[in-house]
Amino acid sequence: MKRCSNEHLFLYLQVTSHCILNEHYLHLLWRTKRIPFHRLHLCDGTSIQLLSTGTYNAIESGPDFSCAQIKIDDVHWVGNVELHVRSSDWYAHGHHQDPAYNNVILHVVLIHDKEVIVHGQALPTLELKSIIDAKHLEKYKPKKNVNIPCGSLLRVEKNLPFFSLVAPTLAQRLTRKSITLGWTTNGPMEWFYSLIARSFGAKVNEIPFELITTQVPWNRLKTMESNERFALIIQASGLYPVFPIHNPTSEIIPIESYLWKRKGQHAYAQPEKRLVQFAAFVSHLPEDVSFAQLDASSIVNYFTDLLKTSFSHYGILHQIRKSYLLNTLLINAVVPLLYHLRRHSTALALVESIGPEDNHIIRHFRDIGVSPRNAGESQMLLELHGQFCSAKKCLNCAVGTHILLS
Repeated sequence: MKRCSNEHLFLYLQVTSHCILNEHYLHLLWRTKRIPFHRLHLCDGTSIQLLSTGTYNAIESGPDFSCAQIKIDDVHWVGNVELHVRSSDWYAHGHHQDPAYNNVILHVVLIHDKEVIVHGQALPTLELKSIIDAKHLEKYKPKKNVNIPCGSLLRVEKNLPFFSLVAPTLAQRLTRKSITLGWTTNGPMEWFYSLIARSFGAKVNEIPFELITTQVPWNRLKTMESNERFALIIQASGLYPVFPIHNPTSEIIPIESYLWKRKGQHAYAQPEKRLVQFAAFVSHLPEDVSFAQLDASSIVNYFTDLLKTSFSHYGILHQIRKSYLLNTLLINAVVPLLYHLRRHSTALALVESIGPEDNHIIRHFRDIGVSPRNAGESQMLLELHGQFCSAKKCLNCAVGTHILLS
């Protein structure tokens, strides 16, 4: 471990420690032993010997590490260890009023700015600021205005097994999407119908598209002829003046027009066009999800034919980028449905058979040399960015911890 002797770094830590460091980083240093444990002294100058860092408490409330073992002046202590950026955080976090912290035997802090008193005595305190590894800190320190915090480091790590490290995020994403989107009491087809609507709406218009499925539920549509389904969806959208229909139904309350977003959308993605495509596709949907029993290749063929048939029926085939809509539908509707139905292998085979997505997040990763080969890998990147990168949760990320521990 290289001892940091940069006085400017000390001052920097004292002024900005709360901005660039947090307790999670100190937890990482402690549990991975990235501290020169062979030459430690408490703030009062007493030498300390670490025998065991203890068991990390990542979930439950209470001290950060339990059953740690240390020696102070040849006295063997067994108990809890608490870590803070500043020792005054002990009081800021209310630990002085919590009996769970009464058996803490060591307080590990970046900066010692206040004596902590427990049972009438000063709590043994170990300060890290003078022994912290400056190079490791520079690796961890979040960069401002960077979409991927470890991007500069990834450019250097040429042999990093990136997609092997983040592989679990695909199952995490599919599980989250198949659970958080909910499952209706009216069966899987009603839920699938909602997923389709969100797929056609994309991020910008997924809310009004989903509202259509509330106004016109699948249980009502499934008994109708294709032209009736089409007309009812158009009317429910509140956009039907741009696409006149005959015999509108008075009981349908159209969606408020302000909910539809157009700014920044390409001509082919404007809500009027997406609405017509959605209505056409739904007008030819089957009444159940029996297609879920097919293999991945057959499912692709099934929905390719369904798109062709439904769109050509209304003469709108020339208005779409067919492959884009097909892939979006498969990734955002069919795959979550399969995963929820526990057809995991089929869902994974399907998402891995589709070409990678292309959006601003994927392009950020490509800029640093991380290029997905299929939609499975691009979904990993989207989950990684949404759940870790954007929240700067580098210490919870497999890539982040790999870099910090290398």
